[in-house]
Amino acid sequence: MKLKVCGMRSEENIKGLISQINPHWMGLIFYAKSPRFVSKDFADSIKGLTISKVGVFVNANLDEIKKAISLFDLHTIQLHGDESVGFTKSVKEETGLEIFKVFSVKENVDWSELEGYLPYVDYFLFDTFTKGYGGSGKTFDWQILRSYPFEKPFLLSGGLSLENIKDIQKLYSEIPQLAGLDINSKFEIEPGFKDIDRIEEFWEKVRV
Repeated sequence: MKLKVCGMRSEENIKGLISQINPHWMGLIFYAKSPRFVSKDFADSIKGLTISKVGVFVNANLDEIKKAISLFDLHTIQLHGDESVGFTKSVKEETGLEIFKVFSVKENVDWSELEGYLPYVDYFLFDTFTKGYGGSGKTFDWQILRSYPFEKPFLLSGGLSLENIKDIQKLYSEIPQLAGLDINSKFEIEPGFKDIDRIEEFWEKVRV
């Protein structure tokens, strides 16, 4: 199981995450309407930190993405908006980086809509639908994922917490394509600042 901790920006907070947990990815949100938005002012303090950094973008253009890659030394691009297959292909070919494509789940998923993305993404990521593109702390009906038809691995997001660890473990044991977890708002002291001890507790318990 892999872990992504999303929505961070404080240098000291990120250093604490690295020293206590060292997750597989740490997410930086480059969506200006998010309360966890990371401006370019954070670049100098974050760029050199030794963790795989995921840039989270919502309907950004390719130039914006490329600038953030350079400023923050990003390792992964997360497309969290309504990005087309063609745009996703361009991001993959132009950057050569790992790509996460997010699909926000309401009541169901039309799996055929994902097929075109398969050659260009490394992971799909399923999050709960919100008008603010994530960070709601709400779960969707995870039973939907039992009909997932592809071999492509995916990450689970949306309301993951200490309270639903058993449900997460059950899903992980039953769906082999579920490769990891993406946590955010349920582990915050305030937007953009994480409770590292709670994340450590979650990570230790969920892997048992």
